[in-house]
Amino acid sequence: MGKKDPIGKILVEKKKINQDGLGQALEHQHRDGGRLASQLLDLGLAGEEDLLLALAEQQGVPAVDLAGSIIALRFLDLIPEEVASKNNIMPLRVDEDRVLLAMSNPDDQSIIDEIHFITGKKVDPQVVLEARVKNVIREAYALRKRDASLDFYRGERSSVHEDKADPDGYLAVLSNQLPEPDVQIDPDEDLISIEVDLGDEVAAISKPASLEEKSQDLILVVDDEEDIVRMLEKALKAEGFAVDSATRGLEALQKVKALGPSLVLLDAMLPEIHGFEICKKIKSSKRFGHIPVIIISAIYRGWRYAEDVKSTYGADDFFEKPFRVVPLMRRIHDLLNQSSSKVDAEVDPDAANQAYRQGVASYNKKKYQDAEKFLEQACQLDPFSANVHYARASVYLAQGKLYEAIQEYESTVELKPDLFAPLRNLAILYQKKGFKNKALEMWERALRCSPDEPTRKEVKSQLIKLL
Repeated sequence: MGKKDPIGKILVEKKKINQDGLGQALEHQHRDGGRLASQLLDLGLAGEEDLLLALAEQQGVPAVDLAGSIIALRFLDLIPEEVASKNNIMPLRVDEDRVLLAMSNPDDQSIIDEIHFITGKKVDPQVVLEARVKNVIREAYALRKRDASLDFYRGERSSVHEDKADPDGYLAVLSNQLPEPDVQIDPDEDLISIEVDLGDEVAAISKPASLEEKSQDLILVVDDEEDIVRMLEKALKAEGFAVDSATRGLEALQKVKALGPSLVLLDAMLPEIHGFEICKKIKSSKRFGHIPVIIISAIYRGWRYAEDVKSTYGADDFFEKPFRVVPLMRRIHDLLNQSSSKVDAEVDPDAANQAYRQGVASYNKKKYQDAEKFLEQACQLDPFSANVHYARASVYLAQGKLYEAIQEYESTVELKPDLFAPLRNLAILYQKKGFKNKALEMWERALRCSPDEPTRKEVKSQLIKLL
């Protein structure tokens, strides 16, 4: 996204601090954004809200005024206190697939990746003042330990009464510096055009060969290292297995859907979609959930990662690279013997199509709860259909469930990376929620696949406003 402006420059340009005051703070050598902001607050040289808005502009993520927020204490169970204190992070809200994470340094991708790996949830960073989050971490965790019956931590300036508080807490999010997009989201138009946009290869739900039709077990090997693929193919064929392979995340999903393999050997780190996410999609599916998945990785090591991979993503086993072939082959045989007795009656793929059609029909009649029910059923039957995820996003959007809509649009573009409509809608939603950097990324991707010149001009205008 380019080099970020220093927070001091942002504050001076917005006339929130004078040059002399900035110079006074810089004498303390706190030159990174979060530390400098805390120093300016301690010295009384800038107000907390002005500093937070400057940090939001610098970091490209929403800022949260912790002093004005109410946070559900049960969320603290997600992250141990020592981890929170060491890294100045704190869970602000925890949904089924997403964590809003307070961070004094939202640029720390290693922490974001670690929380994502441990929880299996996407992490949305929210910038907070370092000094403030240190105090809130100490107070909130102490409150949780002292009285487990308490539901909320309340910031000193929070004004929401207990009987009116959101059951998931109330966050004072500051992101009003970002412009409102000119493009209007039109779910009706998008939903009507989705089948044309996605193409027959996605709209059609294929039927894998049944177990009875297979003369031998088919193992799908997914790894972007060709040497690993060749070695595994040779070993598996020597054991009497049929073998297919994929080197990218999207290709792997397509082959799971088309081939219905007996077992998947899955590298953790892949182009396009990580192996963890692929495993989670397989295991959450009624149609494919019985397929054993073994994850292999050269990056994640140790018993803790192995247990997290199994408990969080549903993997049946975990092997570290370099691995020994003989124990791996033995484990594959064991899992295949176990899975053959677990397979229920084959799921009719037409059921997924039918549930999808019913969901779309309910959406068009504005019966959103019915649409949710049908589309959830379709997603469980076929989690690899971009059509279904796009339709679910439209339903959530119509109900104002913006984070849920974002999640489903993300799933859509995972499966269909160059589809303009969900990229545009993601850009708008990220922009509305204050994620400037993510909005820029999506507008840039939307620009590359804009369908015509007027649309390209419209997208370019949005980019210019944010840059």
